Amino acid sequence: MSISKRLRQYDIPQQIVLGIFAFLTLFPFFFMVMSSFKTNEQFFKQFWTPALPLHPENYTRVFPRVAMFIGNSLLYSIPTLILVSILAMLTGYGFARFRFRGRETLFLLMLSLMMLPAILTLIPLFIQMRDWGWLNTPHGVILPWTSLQIVFATYIMRVFFEKLPKEVFEAARLDGANEWQLFMRIAVPLALPGLGTIAVLDLLFTWNDVLWPLVALLDRDRFPIASGLLAFRGDFQTDYGPLFAGYTLASLPLIIFFVFMIRRFISGLGGMV
Repeated sequence: MSISKRLRQYDIPQQIVLGIFAFLTLFPFFFMVMSSFKTNEQFFKQFWTPALPLHPENYTRVFPRVAMFIGNSLLYSIPTLILVSILAMLTGYGFARFRFRGRETLFLLMLSLMMLPAILTLIPLFIQMRDWGWLNTPHGVILPWTSLQIVFATYIMRVFFEKLPKEVFEAARLDGANEWQLFMRIAVPLALPGLGTIAVLDLLFTWNDVLWPLVALLDRDRFPIASGLLAFRGDFQTDYGPLFAGYTLASLPLIIFFVFMIRRFISGLGGMV
């Protein structure tokens, strides 16, 4: 096949546009990694290009602190993900498979909470955590995070459970399965793509949230990674090499997690259409 015929098989303008978007998407990550090997002098003199010599010692300088902050993030994010997943599955299944008076009204009222900006709940949440004595505690971070994520997660799970074929549930009931067995053995396994979508979105939120940990945690050593990295910025001067090295290390767990969850995440998004 000639080169001209091969080129006709592809939409060249479309490929160019997609290439531009791919470059714009990947360049910030490349810039972050590139800057993590620079000193401050190299950072300002060669802002857009790599600089030699490289300075890998930036990573050794920040690794102990970053590792501590990543451990804190895992301490908060994993329980939040578990709680959100369990509550969303139970609530979504109830809304999808049971018929009761006021079901749609109650569901719409719950969805209306998504219209409320999270920043408006900051002061009430702080007062509530203070009165309960939960400031500077893991559950003072985990439970508010869970409350913010549960509404959208319930919506996702309801969509998935409603799309499951009713014939499967009816056949299982004829075989003597009770409601709990229907939920655990049929509904949950078939809704795993939805759980994958919830897992990715929830982890992105908890991993990148800066504001609530700054409000709820008083001890800097308890900060998760997004809030903890603020400690690398000085009041008068910022050492940009170690700062970008910290950003790079902080992004690695998310990248690894997303690589393993990408297929389930995409199939989950497709299942919502």
